[in-house]
Amino acid sequence: MSESSFILKVVTPNEVFFEGRTVSVVAPGAFGYLGILKDHAPFISTLSKGNLTYKDEAGQFRTMRVEGGFLEVQKNRVLVLTDKVESAA
Repeated sequence: MSESSFILKVVTPNEVFFEGRTVSVVAPGAFGYLGILKDHAPFISTLSKGNLTYKDEAGQFRTMRVEGGFLEVQKNRVLVLTDKVESAA
């Protein structure tokens, strides 16, 4: 476990699509892309349709496509609630 990592959890009404440790998240906020690192201040935002990219502890960037929703940051946890998500190529 990296000292600079935190938990990312992506949930749809039907499943937990992803849950794991990440070093950074870039998400499509309603007014532009949001960047999140460890120890980010707590906040809640709506999400637009677009790509959510995160960097795992091994340094690999992963991308998933979300169809809007909500994002919450609290105590080194990022929760994404979305109606639809799929892995991006």
